Amino acid sequence: MHALIAAVALALPPAVPAAPATAPAAAVPSRASQPETGERIARITIARMKVRGPVREGVTRRVLARGIGHYPGTAMPGETGNAVLLAHRTTFRAPFARIGRMRASDRITVKAGGRTFVYRAYGKRVISPRRTSVLAPVPFRWGATPREAVLTLVSCHPPGSDRARLVVLARLEPGRGAW
Repeated sequence: MHALIAAVALALPPAVPAAPATAPAAAVPSRASQPETGERIARITIARMKVRGPVREGVTRRVLARGIGHYPGTAMPGETGNAVLLAHRTTFRAPFARIGRMRASDRITVKAGGRTFVYRAYGKRVISPRRTSVLAPVPFRWGATPREAVLTLVSCHPPGSDRARLVVLARLEPGRGAW
């Protein structure tokens, strides 16, 4: 049963929710053509987690069964704002099985759109699955205007449970060219 529950987008809403009524809406970069669900949008390498593989658009059961999914409506890798990636720790291919080992300054390389973006991890936290502010253009701050490119990795926590989410935050390295 856990696999089914966790597979449903790790219990996060199906699209980036509107900011709470009390917070001004933050700008999310608009893209003329959104990638199709399941379409490969990037390739990611994380040495600490021994991850190397494609990132696909969407967080449907089918996409997450194949690996890492990009949360629709969040920034694309390399864009100013918050690019959110989800994957499982214990089911399917379990690409984020070692997410708990991530440390500050660990390198995350993402190749997308013919460019290479290098991020450095700067934070890790455990949150409630209902805390959708992890998807905000500035993580955990609905209404804030993004000024940098951030990559957010999300998986269930503890391993084998859907009780909470483990989140790793990373910033694009200076000089690595946000869009």
